[in-house]
Amino acid sequence: MRRSSMKSFAVTIEPAAGPRLAAVAFLVHLAAAASPWFARAEPLIAAALSVLAIAGLVSTLGRVPGGHSALCALAFDGRGCRVRLTGRRRWLRAKVGTGARAYASLVLVEVVVAGKRLGWLLPRWALPPDDFRRLKARIRLTC
Repeated sequence: MRRSSMKSFAVTIEPAAGPRLAAVAFLVHLAAAASPWFARAEPLIAAALSVLAIAGLVSTLGRVPGGHSALCALAFDGRGCRVRLTGRRRWLRAKVGTGARAYASLVLVEVVVAGKRLGWLLPRWALPPDDFRRLKARIRLTC
């Protein structure tokens, strides 16, 4: 039996910084932090939920492409999955994580590199249409 090469799904991406996505994430987390107070929850519970929402913001912003993200570039090709980290030139082997998902207008990229889980939130407008389509196909085939 002959193995298919998946060349039509090869993709290398290096998305630009996503300030719009970071702004949306900030507003959503800000609303989540404020909502327990508007709902008149007990002050201790409201404070704990607000702290969780702010902590989630830090995690979410680490997944938005840009200088604050550990990932710089991602490649799926005949050699498998590889990533380049911010500030480095060398490509590293990576494995697609279990949290990777592809939706109609959003791709959640999760890769494991040297035991660390890294990722991106990539809306449709963050990549050229052909790259977005190929990335979605690769994520769906891998997961």
